[in-house]
Amino acid sequence: MKNQSRGLSVILPNNKELSMTVGLKDRGLDVFIQLSELLGISDLHLFGLSILDGNQPLFLDLEERLSLYLPKSWRKNTSKEKAILSLKVQYFVENVQLILNSKARQLYYAELKGKVLRSECFEQEGLYFQLAAYALQTDLGDCEEQNFAYFSPQGFFPFWIVQKHGKDYILKHTPALHRELKGMSSSEAALLFIQEAFTLSDVPLTIYRLFKEKNKPQGCVLMGVASTGLQISEMLNGQQQFVYDLPWPSIHSITFQGNKFEIRTGLHEKKLVVYSLSVLHAKNLLQHISNSHRLHLNTKSLVMRLKKRNGTHREMYITDGADLDMEDSDDELPPLKFLLENIQKQTTGTTDCRNATGTDTSNGSCCLEMSVDEPEEMFVDDPEDVLRLVELVEGVSVDGPLYFFSLERDEQ
Repeated sequence: MKNQSRGLSVILPNNKELSMTVGLKDRGLDVFIQLSELLGISDLHLFGLSILDGNQPLFLDLEERLSLYLPKSWRKNTSKEKAILSLKVQYFVENVQLILNSKARQLYYAELKGKVLRSECFEQEGLYFQLAAYALQTDLGDCEEQNFAYFSPQGFFPFWIVQKHGKDYILKHTPALHRELKGMSSSEAALLFIQEAFTLSDVPLTIYRLFKEKNKPQGCVLMGVASTGLQISEMLNGQQQFVYDLPWPSIHSITFQGNKFEIRTGLHEKKLVVYSLSVLHAKNLLQHISNSHRLHLNTKSLVMRLKKRNGTHREMYITDGADLDMEDSDDELPPLKFLLENIQKQTTGTTDCRNATGTDTSNGSCCLEMSVDEPEEMFVDDPEDVLRLVELVEGVSVDGPLYFFSLERDEQ
């Protein structure tokens, strides 16, 4: 059968829209490659393609066909509405200096800027003013002496700050912070914005909406996937209430069967049981959690090295990769792109929920488990160690009806 063409739009983190033509049999990876070529960015490995399904974000498994996620009307070419995907940050890193590609960093900055505008860390109010100054330097360059408002407060501050202080207060006091950054390049300002935005607890994470009881959307639980673990919140009277953090070392295992999601924590294996929107949502969420945990472990020593090199001062190491002196340099970074590619390969094969006889069990009998009983952590000091990590990751079996993810234990 001929691979018929279909139209597709992709919304970028900076809200620009790209129109593409794809094949009906194309996988998410085919779209990702085409998108990378259109943007001229070879390193998009911290990003993923996302779609809203049931008003919930769902990252596509790039090995699956688009037709699994898009409506039948798109497949049959009977809908007048465009099929829309979004390019979003899927993996948050603990140090922005690991994002070497300048174009990728600009997209990363654009998404985090939007998340900062929706952030509600009330106890860190002062930080939002500093973030606004970094964003102004990134977007507009040096602050020139002007007697008029040269920016809109709503474009740089969360609504609650604008509401609390008023536009006049913000327009009066923010330019002084902006002027302190005179001479700083746009790239450096974006780097500082990203790193400081990471300190806001509700910014560097992806939120998934789960439910306390099966088929009952009243009791809503919000699970945030971050680089350091999971955050659990509840919706009470329309307000998000933080419940607790689950750092990776505190998680014993995570399993799902059907759309039932079970997290076991601690020595006494306390468990949290929640329900996802569907089996597909549960499976993709578990894959996202597993990949995020591996990335945290595989880059932990790099983060420690960068932190040690920078010390306690605010100097930031900025490079687009080509600027690195690779000969006898202590600053050489192992290829993060290479790590991510192999982390994603390791979970390829868990897309189809089938039992040992090959029968499709996508009706809800598929059970996956993520265990955090792991071997000793390996420190990445050179590219040879990266290859050892990749061998460890690729050596995990994903055959059989029960998928088992064996990960290195994070240090306490």
